[in-house]
Amino acid sequence: MCLSDAYELVGGERRPLMNYVAGISVEGGVVTLTDMLGARKSVGGTLKSVDLTHNVILIEAQERAD
Repeated sequence: MCLSDAYELVGGERRPLMNYVAGISVEGGVVTLTDMLGARKSVGGTLKSVDLTHNVILIEAQERAD
């Protein structure tokens, strides 16, 4: 079984989000990741790339208004 690791891109830097990602869904600017045990994490942003050869998912972080 090949599962991927997800990273959030913030200012060009990769920040780990979740390991062992088995599913991805995108809706309305929110990317939801589901791991192999069914745990979910949702982040605001855009799915930038999915590299199935190296098992890496990159999500471009949504700009936050401070």
